[in-house]
Amino acid sequence: MRKNNYGLCLLLLVAGLLCACEEEVDLRLDEGMLHGIVFDGCITNLSPPYFFRLTYPSHLQKTEWPQEIHYEGVVDAEIVITDVTAGVKDTLIQPVCKPRGTDGLEYVSYYDYYRQKKVMEVLYSGNGKGVYITTKIYGIEGHTYILDIKYKDEHYVSQEVMIPGTPITDLKKLEVDLGVKGKAWAPCISFVNRPEEDNYYLLVYSGRSIRGSQYVSLDQITQSAPGWSFSILSDEYLDENVTDFLVAEGDEGPNYLPPGSDYYSADSLYVYMMSISKACYDIYDQMIRQLRSDGGAYTPRPVNIESNISGDIWGCFRVSAVTEKGISTPRH
Repeated sequence: MRKNNYGLCLLLLVAGLLCACEEEVDLRLDEGMLHGIVFDGCITNLSPPYFFRLTYPSHLQKTEWPQEIHYEGVVDAEIVITDVTAGVKDTLIQPVCKPRGTDGLEYVSYYDYYRQKKVMEVLYSGNGKGVYITTKIYGIEGHTYILDIKYKDEHYVSQEVMIPGTPITDLKKLEVDLGVKGKAWAPCISFVNRPEEDNYYLLVYSGRSIRGSQYVSLDQITQSAPGWSFSILSDEYLDENVTDFLVAEGDEGPNYLPPGSDYYSADSLYVYMMSISKACYDIYDQMIRQLRSDGGAYTPRPVNIESNISGDIWGCFRVSAVTEKGISTPRH
C-alpha cells in the first residue's frame, strides 16, 4: 500500500520543477520550459454534478502574508464526457464566478441537475477559473466513460471503466503498534476481495461521512494544494477475506496524518473505499516514487510521470465506485 495526496503531489512536483518566485510573474509558460495543462477531477457513483479543473502548471506566489500559490485556470477549453454504456454525451459548462459584498470571497453559481435547483457556493480558497461542471451525466458502476478535452490545437482523450465497489464489512478503531512511533489508535477495516480479479483501491479516512456533501466539492477542487491524505492499495498479496486491515499501514506519504491525529479523537470515524483502475494506481505510485527521489545513488532519477490521458497533460482521469463504513468513536 502507498500513501499520497495526488492533487498536492502533482502541484508540488510541478511547482518544485519550475522553482518558486518571490514576485508575481506572468503565468504563461516560457518556450522551452514545462508546457501543457494540468487536469484534476473524477467521476464517482455519488450524487452529481461532478467538478473538473484545468490549470497551467506555472504559478504565482505571494511572499507577503498570507502567502498563497495560485495556478491560472484554463478557461477556453471544451470538455466532453461520454457515458458510452448509456449513450449519453455531456458537454461541461463553467460556473458563473463573481465577488459578492466586501468579504473578499468569490461566489460561484451553477445548476445542480440532481437536486434540480440553482446552487450558489462560496470559495474559501482558490478561485473558480478553469472549473468545469457536468450537466447531465451520472456515475454508474460498470459503465465506460470517455473524457475528451479540446484546447487550442490540442486534443486530449482518456477512457475509464467504473469498476464495481467493494463493500467494507467491518470497521474498528484499534490500538496498533507503529514501531518507532509507538502505539496509537487507528482505523482497521475488513472486506472480501472478489476472487480471480486484480483489484485496486483508494482509501480515505475522515471524521465525517462522504455522503454528507459532494465528494469533489467545488471548493476542494479550486484549492491550489488541497491537504487531503489518502492511501492506494493493491490486493495482489491479500487474502480473499481481509480482516482488521490497518488503513494507515504501509509506506507513508509526505503529508500523511498519522494515527493519533484529530480524526481519531473525533466523535465519528469513517473510511471510504474507492475502486480505481490499474492505470490510475500506477500514476499514484509514480507520484510517490518521484517525491521520494532525492537524487541519491539508491533512488531513481526524476522522470516524467505518465498520465492515463493522451497528449501533453498532467493528471489522472479517475472513475471510482465509492463504498463507506462509519462508527462512533468515544474519545480516549
